[in-house]
Amino acid sequence: MKRRTVLSIVLLSLIDWCGAYAQVQVADTSIVQSLERVTGNARVRLFQDARLTDRLARRTGNIVLSGISSRDQNYITVRGYRIQVFSDNNQRRSKDEAYQKASMIKDADPELSTYVTFTSPFWRLRVGDFRSFEEANLKLIELKNTFPQFREMRVVKDMIRLTRIVE
Repeated sequence: MKRRTVLSIVLLSLIDWCGAYAQVQVADTSIVQSLERVTGNARVRLFQDARLTDRLARRTGNIVLSGISSRDQNYITVRGYRIQVFSDNNQRRSKDEAYQKASMIKDADPELSTYVTFTSPFWRLRVGDFRSFEEANLKLIELKNTFPQFREMRVVKDMIRLTRIVE
């Protein structure tokens, strides 16, 4: 009886761990990307209309009217996505590390916006202003190829700034 109980606990723990691992692996990909992923000897190729890609894109268009203007430029704030490059709570070095990584990214891609923020107790570096998850994910792949040493990069939901066109 005791042996069966121990075996059941071990088996349930293993199943729980495998389920959590699988969720982490596919959390940041779209359905198309997960189908195209090479997992063995087989390869799946998808041919789809661009309109379908637009439909699959997770777009958000809810405009928030707070914080519309800044002194040097006008912008609107909308729900979107950014790439979180760094997040740490070590008070001695996190701030310097966040600004150092922001500088490295700015040198590699001057057009990419960088945002270093402090939300107690974390210093965070987030980059980009993306309307859809897919746009952010494509840039994430590009950044991972450019900076393989930044291992904790991921796409996160955030309020983004879009430049307001003044006519």
